Amino acid sequence: MKKNLIYNILLCLALTIVAMPELGARRYDYSPLYGAEAPRKKSEMGITLAGAYMFASPDMDAVKLSPRIGVRGALTMAICWHENYALQLELAYLYNKIEAQRQSTQYDVKSGVMEIPIMFSYRALWPVRFNIGASLSLAGTARYDLEQERIEFGRLRPTLGMVAGIGVELSRHLIMEARYTSGFVTTSNYFEGLEFSTRSHWLTLGIGYMF
Repeated sequence: MKKNLIYNILLCLALTIVAMPELGARRYDYSPLYGAEAPRKKSEMGITLAGAYMFASPDMDAVKLSPRIGVRGALTMAICWHENYALQLELAYLYNKIEAQRQSTQYDVKSGVMEIPIMFSYRALWPVRFNIGASLSLAGTARYDLEQERIEFGRLRPTLGMVAGIGVELSRHLIMEARYTSGFVTTSNYFEGLEFSTRSHWLTLGIGYMF
């Protein structure tokens, strides 16, 4: 009885040792960029830095808005499955500046936005990946300085919006991405006694480093 038990245990150990190389190989895929053994990713985490340009269209001709290039930084997290799909979440900060003008009056309007995009990522067409989803924007009130006083301009970005982008894997850790973001509704803004609505869109181009 004891001998049979010992034999069974040894047989199980032998089968496990024989199967380990095969099980280990299943954790790897062939990749023409990374080499013959590129590990499949179950999760991703990284940081991105991008330039951001805002397209702003007020519904009033008396006010002219001239956006300038801003900057966006983000912490990126993704849960990957089936090798071709991922759910991607970002915690980002976006800084924008626009030039608001009414007749001869002109001020620099500054805005900081906390942005949380949640996107579905399709990655079957390596090295290209496609992202689409929704974006939640917080604390996006814009302001400009009038002498010693800071005047509120109103939000430049609505709370909810949509986001779509395309990325390219440059290497195992580097990703370049272009992204378009748009709000679902307009924002209410105030400048030099005028109240008007603004529809805004963002185009960003940046690079990310995945750990």
